[in-house]
Amino acid sequence: MKKKDRKLITGMLLTLAALLVGGFVIPVDVGAPSDTRTILDHSTQEYVSPSCIDEAEVTNYLQETNYGHALTLDYEPESGCSVDYYQESDVPLIVATLKTIGIVDQKWSAEDMLRNA
Repeated sequence: MKKKDRKLITGMLLTLAALLVGGFVIPVDVGAPSDTRTILDHSTQEYVSPSCIDEAEVTNYLQETNYGHALTLDYEPESGCSVDYYQESDVPLIVATLKTIGIVDQKWSAEDMLRNA
């Protein structure tokens, strides 16, 4: 093997190792899928996660829909509880990628999804 080829292979392996290590070190936030169940309060123009509804201060003008629709309407989260529910913080980049493509389970299960909203 030529010296030039060895340098090229060594450089590629070092780059791959750096990307792999960086993927486990770089934290990212993962947002909920757009079809995650959400409750809208049209009076206050806020959204609430189903798990936070008991503590939420909401009016009677409610609608069950999905998270994507709430974002489309530009509604704000009702509380920190809803923010925490719809965001998964400080997930390593590689794990976030695996969750996005479905290899690793996400925080949100199939029961949290709303179909045909």
